[in-house]
Amino acid sequence: MSATAGWILPAAPRRLPASVPTALLVAATVALLLAGVWWPAWRAVAWWLLPLVGLGVVLQGRTERRRALDERSEWRAKIDSAGLSLAQWIPGGSIAASAGWEARLGRPDPADPLAWLDRVHAVDRMKLEELLPALLQGPDLAGPPAETPDDRRAADALHHALRLPGDDGDWVWHELRLRVVRRDPRGRARRVLASLQDIQWRRTAEERQRMSSGLFQHLHEGLAITDLDHRLLDANPAYWTLMSDLLEASAGLVIEDDGRSSDTAEALRRQLLGRPALPMDAAQLRRSGHDLDTIVEALADPAGHWQGLVKVRATGGPPRTLRLTVSSIPEPEGPPRYRVLALSDLTQDLQRQQALERIGRFDLLTGLPNEQEFQRRLQAALQTSRQVGPGFMLCVARVDLDGFAAFNRRHGAARADQALRELAGRLSTALRQQPQWSDEVARLGGDEFGLVLRVQNAAEAQLALDRLVQVLRRPIDPPGDEGDGAARAADDSPRLSASVGATLSPQDGGEAETLMRHAAHALYRVKRSGRDGVQFFDVEKRRSREAQAQAVLRVQRALEAGELCLYYQPKLDLVTGELLGAEALLRWRHPQRGLLAPAAFLPTVERSGMAAQLGHWVLEQALEQCRRWQADGLALTLSVNISPRHLSAPDFPARLEALLARHPEVPPQHLVLELLESSALEDVALARRLLTDCKRLGLRLAMDDFGTGYATLSILKRLPLDQLKIDRSFVQTMLVDPQDRALVQGVIALAGQFGCELVAEGVESAAHARALVDMGCRVGQGTGLCEPLPPQALLDWARQRAPAAPGGQRPLQAIT
Repeated sequence: MSATAGWILPAAPRRLPASVPTALLVAATVALLLAGVWWPAWRAVAWWLLPLVGLGVVLQGRTERRRALDERSEWRAKIDSAGLSLAQWIPGGSIAASAGWEARLGRPDPADPLAWLDRVHAVDRMKLEELLPALLQGPDLAGPPAETPDDRRAADALHHALRLPGDDGDWVWHELRLRVVRRDPRGRARRVLASLQDIQWRRTAEERQRMSSGLFQHLHEGLAITDLDHRLLDANPAYWTLMSDLLEASAGLVIEDDGRSSDTAEALRRQLLGRPALPMDAAQLRRSGHDLDTIVEALADPAGHWQGLVKVRATGGPPRTLRLTVSSIPEPEGPPRYRVLALSDLTQDLQRQQALERIGRFDLLTGLPNEQEFQRRLQAALQTSRQVGPGFMLCVARVDLDGFAAFNRRHGAARADQALRELAGRLSTALRQQPQWSDEVARLGGDEFGLVLRVQNAAEAQLALDRLVQVLRRPIDPPGDEGDGAARAADDSPRLSASVGATLSPQDGGEAETLMRHAAHALYRVKRSGRDGVQFFDVEKRRSREAQAQAVLRVQRALEAGELCLYYQPKLDLVTGELLGAEALLRWRHPQRGLLAPAAFLPTVERSGMAAQLGHWVLEQALEQCRRWQADGLALTLSVNISPRHLSAPDFPARLEALLARHPEVPPQHLVLELLESSALEDVALARRLLTDCKRLGLRLAMDDFGTGYATLSILKRLPLDQLKIDRSFVQTMLVDPQDRALVQGVIALAGQFGCELVAEGVESAAHARALVDMGCRVGQGTGLCEPLPPQALLDWARQRAPAAPGGQRPLQAIT
């Protein structure tokens, strides 16, 4: 490396020759000296001129050197002001470099002229150290001699890209240019000029260009560049691959124009192929208004842009869906001159999307629409019916396979799936298909299907659904059998029946949700009535149920608002007039209608789930009132009616026991539970078990309205009753109807045989009381004895009663 002794800017020039006057003076002096050889006088003159010649030469040299230094300073100032990085190396001479060079590589060190290599990136430094000897030592030493002038010039120059540290610490690319401007006879470099140039911007641009080129070449989307005359200038491989798949050697590309103008389709075809488009009529394009026309208009406009889907096909091949984007490339100045066509094949993507959409809208097992798709189609059918108006009726039905769970357990899941597929196929085949409309069937889930039928009237809907039920009743084909099973014997294969709940639109409703709910209600009624049949939704029944639900809700709110209360009707000894007890009767203090009797609201409540809640509230209020009366000195036996729903509640005995525990002051035998004869007849075993539990608690039991049902002697024998109450309908007419009188006498005799107390309801006069006493019944209640009273009024009434006559009896006419 010693051969590379230093790097400098252009060194101080060598001493220039003397000026012309000085040269003439020197020449004259030399001539005089020569003449003095022959003529001594001239020699004396020459000796006098020699000092002048020397002084002139010295002065001239200083002047020329000063001028050279000034020129060198001016040259360096110009280089520094231009920001150039230059240096020059002269072996054995001075070393100098421009400010730009020193800023990048440091100040040159004469002792180590290659110290600047330490700042070069390691990889680039290794390469540079390999190239420098060949440049500095010359071709005679480093290799074969150059043969041509171009070879010699190449041997005297070295261009190398290297990386130097930048201001921010990153490596910055520079280009180093070395040139040998003079060599010695042995070919070694005697003067080398060097320049350094920042090429980071160029490297960045080249990198971006490589990236763009790589992106252009490897992008899956087809890209092509054309001029404004639609000539194809360049295209990436994806474009050619796509076009080669679409083109045929003979027919080429065909645009599916769907009725568009042939000129428009041909123009697009030529654009895709990079050929000049056919001339077109702009007015015709504007009139057509199709997407392809829009494309061509965009192509005709130098600044146009269009993006959309185009369907194309090669002759004899399947259709393909392409996304085409046509954009102009803007120019810095002037209008655009080139366009970019971006082309991508969406056929497979759309097919996958359609497959996914089908999975989301159709049942995988049966291939039928699923519930979501069924709702969409039902909405569309309803919209059509609203547009068509009268004469367009829809039947919406829900079909549930009877016993399918048992079929699944018996035959296995695989056979059950096969049965579902077969039955779904039967439903699809049985439906009607018309050019303008078609019936719809869907699998709603499990073993339930949905139907939408277009019918003229309810009778047609009934016939259509009956036919579908018959189709579903046919035997199920065995696994692997492609037949329909129609000719197979009944015992060969299992059968499944179907329950169908249906509703009609518009008479039953016009909203999809409402119709589906109505069909579900109708299906529920089919299931309750024995299955395997068709029932239609009954609007009147629905309205009745809604009215009942509203009535129950009003009673519930009345209970919460404290509007319900208990009145009490006394029970008297018809002979002595003694107050024996009272019956708790429910009343409603209605804000608008006044005081309401139980007949105005209680029947609806007793058919609902509120019966147990209300009955429990009545029991609690009765026990509390009994405690208060006892505190006021009035001990009465209190009767409370128990509804069938309340009695059959699973927690009835437990809740009753808890109520008695909260009122220990009231003896259990003072509470009489009155059970309707009809409720005892519904389930005698259940009634016996519940009444036995009540007897265990110490309560007394009575059968209310005895004689109105169909109770037998065996039932009376099985139930642990303490009391029978004769229904008011017999008591009120016994004075004028011999049969009712005979019935009352029979009940009185029956009670005596079974050891039951007897209470007569509906005693409205002294004549009724006298007749009852004569027949052997001494206890009665009725409006003729006393109207139902509020708690405080009953207490006051009992205190105001006149004392009994001597002997403990009071005349019958005085009882009332």
